[in-house]
Amino acid sequence: MPSRLSSAQLESFMVLARELKFARAAERLHISQPALTKRIQNLEEVLGQVLFLRLRGGLELTESGRILQRYAVSVEHQEQELLDSLVGDSADPGGVAGFFRLAAFSSALRSVVLPALGQLLRANPRLTCHALKAEAGDLHDLLIDGKVDFVLSLAECERMGVANVQIGIERNVLIESTRHATRSDCCIDHEPRDNFTERFFLSQTGSTVPKMRRAYFDDIYGLIDAVSEGIGRAVVPVHLVRPEHAVRAVEGYRPFEVPVLLQFHRQPFYTRLQRAVIDTLTGACPTLLKANRMLGGDDAAIADDALLAADTRRQRTPPAAP
Repeated sequence: MPSRLSSAQLESFMVLARELKFARAAERLHISQPALTKRIQNLEEVLGQVLFLRLRGGLELTESGRILQRYAVSVEHQEQELLDSLVGDSADPGGVAGFFRLAAFSSALRSVVLPALGQLLRANPRLTCHALKAEAGDLHDLLIDGKVDFVLSLAECERMGVANVQIGIERNVLIESTRHATRSDCCIDHEPRDNFTERFFLSQTGSTVPKMRRAYFDDIYGLIDAVSEGIGRAVVPVHLVRPEHAVRAVEGYRPFEVPVLLQFHRQPFYTRLQRAVIDTLTGACPTLLKANRMLGGDDAAIADDALLAADTRRQRTPPAAP
């Protein structure tokens, strides 16, 4: 039976797992690189497992390494929670403290994640986070590789041990400019790997995608601005479109509805921090995803059907109720 893991070994492993470079990790730990190498070798001997693959471009965690990383992160969170409960903070009794990392696709980060987490962070001054935007195809890898704690994604993660919690529906429409003649044969996406436009057209026809020219804008708000300038059409979420964007939905297309999923590693025990983040996102995101951003001129958000201005006679099925 292996002996107990030392705190020095776990700390060294965690820093190296984040940096994936022995030189940088040793510098952060204020030890020599040979000393760090020895600690990792000892840890691998204790576990009887290889934790890192030594590649030409750096290191990569093995599956055993990812399991240990998730365990070590959980220990860190529980240790911080224990210290908070014992030592406390007279200025913030009972508040949630700590740090978490979250990645989301571009159309959700500013419009959904930021408003949802704002109230939680304001109510808990000792709680901080790192929220980052990532391409849809990279989100699951960030979670699996231990680079983030939570992910907002548009696709289910089939990796064992990952929870998929649906927190809403994103309704997407095809838009064009109201200020300029639009190049209707040009569609705008985030990058060449992005196939969301193709998925939208397939949802309409079931089998065919029209021929089109392609343009790319990495930022979702820049993409809407590009449509406003008449550069092309784009498929965007309803909840992002505002009157000042000078765009309209193209008639004759049904909304393309995609489930929005909150994903994280399943654990036997969740800290107060983890529960607070999960509860906040599952509670606030459904309403934020339904919001129409007041596409009318008054304080009341107009109905989705009015926004779409779609030709209902050409729709195969009526749009889902908001």
